[in-house]
Amino acid sequence: MKPWMRFSLMAGALLAGTGAQAADQLLNQPIDKALASAEARSRVDPSIRLLFGFNRLPDAQGGQSYKTVKRIRRPVDNSSATGGAPPPGDEELCATTFVQAVQELQQRAMKEGGNAVVDIRSNWKNDETASDSTYVCAKGAAYIGVALKGVVVRTGS
Repeated sequence: MKPWMRFSLMAGALLAGTGAQAADQLLNQPIDKALASAEARSRVDPSIRLLFGFNRLPDAQGGQSYKTVKRIRRPVDNSSATGGAPPPGDEELCATTFVQAVQELQQRAMKEGGNAVVDIRSNWKNDETASDSTYVCAKGAAYIGVALKGVVVRTGS
């Protein structure tokens, strides 16, 4: 095979590979707003403490790290055709997905005998982001996703 043809094939393969992977749009969303939602009030257990960012508890014992990834399929907008309500927006879908991920971390804490999850960070595609005020929500073409990583601990209080 001629060198220029080999180069053309390799360049085409590289370009096709990068084009096939549509990048997620990463949205920073407020933690407080998501945890204040009606869904969070019904799903998040107030007896399991949550500390976001690099926040830890001084009297914490143990410390097992867990990761959870939640995705919600983006609804198709056919509201104009059917006369129904439009689907929820990105912010609402992000909050719902975030609450589900938090709930899963809390369930893991209960299963492991912990009463707190500390050091909670966003961890979308293994890219960690630590914040005590925002979380990362990934907006893809067909889904909304949230990945959280936290440390389950037991405290005396």
